[in-house]
Amino acid sequence: MISWKYSFEVSVKELEMVKKKKQALDSLFDIGKISASTYEHLNKEINNAITAIEADQKALTEKMTLRANELENQIKSLEMFLANLEIHYAAGELDEEAYSHQSDAITLGLETTKHELKDIKEALIRLIPEKPVTERPQPEPVEQISEIEKAEEMIEECIEAPTEAPVETPAPAPPEEQSEPQETPKEVPVQEEAQETAEAVTEETPE
Repeated sequence: MISWKYSFEVSVKELEMVKKKKQALDSLFDIGKISASTYEHLNKEINNAITAIEADQKALTEKMTLRANELENQIKSLEMFLANLEIHYAAGELDEEAYSHQSDAITLGLETTKHELKDIKEALIRLIPEKPVTERPQPEPVEQISEIEKAEEMIEECIEAPTEAPVETPAPAPPEEQSEPQETPKEVPVQEEAQETAEAVTEETPE
């Protein structure tokens, strides 16, 4: 058995066993067969075990991811070898026996590599932690985009609408505030005003 597969199976079984112990402990406490102090002590030990197993699974996930990348590169190389083999055989550079032997070997290696890659991907899916049930669902991105598009359409309509400055009509003043038009005083030329002043002084001066 492949090393990562053995570690994966052991880790999964250990985690399932510890979770069953957790459920049994919760049941005992719910029906009142154990005290709160006993429950807290055993629950702490179980939680520590779960944390340790999850840490091991995280490290295993990283190793499996690296192995998956190696297998993908290996598949590309084997497909390239198989394609070159077909080209050489079609060109008459290989006889039937040599072609058949090499083709069977490459094809077998390619199938084995693809099978292992498939197993790794399925195992990685099982190692992904599930989201809590109480987690608040996130809004759908489609709805968010639609709201943004609506806002953009409204903005475009406002921009495209012709903007004409409204002609303001002055409102008539209330009757009590209306006043009679005042006559603008006529300006008296400066020379005429000086002449009148001189004549007035002459009349007042005694002879």
